[in-house]
Amino acid sequence: MSKTPDAAPAARLQKARALDGEDKAVRRADILAAARALFIADSRQLPSAAQIAQAAGLAKGTVYLYFKTKEEIFVALLAEDFAGLLQEVHAAFREAEPAQVLPRFVERFAAYLDARPELLRLDAMAYSVLEQNLSEAQLRGFKLELVRGLVAAGAVIDGALGLPAGRGVALLLRSYALTRGLWQTLDYPPQLRALLSEPVFAPIRPAFPQELKEALTEYLRGALSETRPPR
Repeated sequence: MSKTPDAAPAARLQKARALDGEDKAVRRADILAAARALFIADSRQLPSAAQIAQAAGLAKGTVYLYFKTKEEIFVALLAEDFAGLLQEVHAAFREAEPAQVLPRFVERFAAYLDARPELLRLDAMAYSVLEQNLSEAQLRGFKLELVRGLVAAGAVIDGALGLPAGRGVALLLRSYALTRGLWQTLDYPPQLRALLSEPVFAPIRPAFPQELKEALTEYLRGALSETRPPR
């Protein structure tokens, strides 16, 4: 009589693979966390793979098992931050009362960027530095993930405000373009900030968070007044 195969070895192998997968996920997260901390400390340049490895408590070679280039690490961080920003859009337009939806969106959008100053800095490096060191497949994957998130968030806006399909995506793109342009205008290098601290230069150094909220509010009110038919 044939014996029923023992399922225990297969179960143990499956468990070992799961644990191995969890370890890999944790190690990848550690690399990303170390890279983020180093970049926040000095966001004018990307830290080296060796610096990231040291901060993560890993060998440099281990970092390259997860990411082929250091730029790939920071594209992963940028993707994480964009995903988080779009989640704020979902939350703002799904949770707020109709009369408060725009103020809530502006507050959450600005607060998210204020809590993650590295996002705009990394995005400013995307075209010229980060994306130049990605393979075509990696670049396509990054852009595709961003587009899918943008379209989903735009659909939430369309539904919440009763807008034509696609209008929410346009509002988000233009809001972000306004945000990035305003940030670049006010992102003075350290050596210039001391000079501009003099009172006479106050008109060209408004606080970015407050300026962003006012600019977004004015833009969205104007854009939506043209979209909605008069009552």
